[in-house]
Amino acid sequence: MLLSVIVPCYNEEGNIALFYSETVKALGGLMNDTELIFINDGSADRTLEELHKIYDSSPYHIQVVSFSRNFGKEAGLKAGLDHAKGEFTVIIDADLQQRPEYILDMMKILREHPEYDGVACYQEKRKENFLMTFLKGSFYKVIDSMTDVKIMQSASDFRLMRRSVVEAILSLPERCRFSKGIFAWVGFNWFYMPYEVEDRAAGTSKWNFWKLMGYALDGIIAFSNKPLIISSVLGVVIFMLSIVYMVVIIVKTLIWGDPVAGFPTLCCLLLMLSGIQLLCFGIMGQYMAKNYTETKGRPMYVVKEKLEK
Repeated sequence: MLLSVIVPCYNEEGNIALFYSETVKALGGLMNDTELIFINDGSADRTLEELHKIYDSSPYHIQVVSFSRNFGKEAGLKAGLDHAKGEFTVIIDADLQQRPEYILDMMKILREHPEYDGVACYQEKRKENFLMTFLKGSFYKVIDSMTDVKIMQSASDFRLMRRSVVEAILSLPERCRFSKGIFAWVGFNWFYMPYEVEDRAAGTSKWNFWKLMGYALDGIIAFSNKPLIISSVLGVVIFMLSIVYMVVIIVKTLIWGDPVAGFPTLCCLLLMLSGIQLLCFGIMGQYMAKNYTETKGRPMYVVKEKLEK
């Protein structure tokens, strides 16, 4: 098998059929040596029914891996890589925001440049509103300053990889995964190709502000221990400031006596210190939670149904 195309799907009933026809049209004769791997991530609509229709009618190599429930994007990507057999593997969304025609461009780059191990697409110009663009840009700056790996800003999971890259990614046993960080951590030589994001063919995005914030937090925790270091340094700084403040209070009492005044200052200090303590406990709790998840050893996903031809 030359090419494996991984297509994570979650409530994409309005896009599946169109995606399949557009992919077949774009890849042309390459489809005879290509497998399409659809990962149904516990969709609550008719996505699985549409995938059954494609599987029954398609003359090409098709895999449909359906989860027992929604396990999330990272589980979908991992399942796709687990089932991919191709010399080259590409990850692409089912909503046609990432046009399948780009796959041919990525294949051409790797064939003409053996020094590259993969091609990653990135957005030169984002179509999101100012707030989302600012927040995503800030996230990349924060995670780059906290980790030892360089994550390309605006790089997406839409990428084509040689088999060696896929095997390196699959060799990582962790369950709390952050794919963008993993792609950077395994190394290899990547070519970053600009692409233009299209409008969704149907439906709405499954990502909202809070899901993106949670995903960003997972990425920082998965690839950096600096939040723990920051909380420790913050504790030391607060302790030193409290010593200085205590000396000030003693000197002030010896010189001017001990008036009753000072209640607002005391309240502010207690609130500040309590907030900092809760923040530090929260940071430590996140790391403990991830560690707890890893030690349980549960699989990232459970397959309810699998079709392959």
